[in-house]
Amino acid sequence: PDRFLTWHWETEEEEERGRLNYVPDSKKPNAGTFILGKEDHTMGNLLRHQLLRDPSVRFAGYRIPHPLIFDVHVRVETMDSKLTPINVFESALLDLQLETDILSKTFEAAIAEFDANRV
Repeated sequence: PDRFLTWHWETEEEEERGRLNYVPDSKKPNAGTFILGKEDHTMGNLLRHQLLRDPSVRFAGYRIPHPLIFDVHVRVETMDSKLTPINVFESALLDLQLETDILSKTFEAAIAEFDANRV
């Protein structure tokens, strides 16, 4: 396949269908797998670490099914069936968004301070 297809969606419809999918576990109601399209180890590892910070998560791991398939499969299992994997996954995504916002603001403030001291 063309190299740019590892990160670029060809159509908006393809992007909507392939960006994020959820497959519930057939044997455990408190487990499931999220499939993130066009992602790699960076996103998989970030999500795994963020999920493992949550005390209601029993297991979180990711795998890449094949080097030529650009998907990340994130498996999540919660402690009990009251909290679904979808809930903890959404919570982890929100926490990561907050952390990256803080990091971005801190970085921009440091750049502004550096530029002010240079003049």
